[in-house]
Amino acid sequence: MPTRRTNRGQSIDMDSLLSANKSIPAVGNMKVNANGDVIDGKGNIVKRNEERVREYYRDNPKSSTAGVSLKGEQQQLRPDDGPVSQVPKTARTAQANKPVADPVQEPEEFDAPAGQEPIGYKEVHLPSGDIEMVPIYRDDSDA
Repeated sequence: MPTRRTNRGQSIDMDSLLSANKSIPAVGNMKVNANGDVIDGKGNIVKRNEERVREYYRDNPKSSTAGVSLKGEQQQLRPDDGPVSQVPKTARTAQANKPVADPVQEPEEFDAPAGQEPIGYKEVHLPSGDIEMVPIYRDDSDA
């Protein structure tokens, strides 16, 4: 660990502090020393930290000890699978492989009244913070 500087300007080397105080009991209610070894009331080592950790993993086989990929399942290639296709991925192939979405059906509430075209649109602010564009139609009573 690098040397740290306190607010008062003193330099503290945490590695040297840890190595100098390995046998001193740690603060807390776990009854271990600074190295993690279990100690008795007189400060004698009852069980080493390494033994304690090995027992835990032996008694708890479901605890995670295996390296797991965050990428999910990866394809495993075997020598007998044959040659692997070396097709370059280009913008043209990406465009050709792009999925086509089905056309969206407009809900009935946005359909125009019979035979009328909207004369404009207005913004309606919803309570969720969204903004919805609502068509405005010419009303015969306004004319």
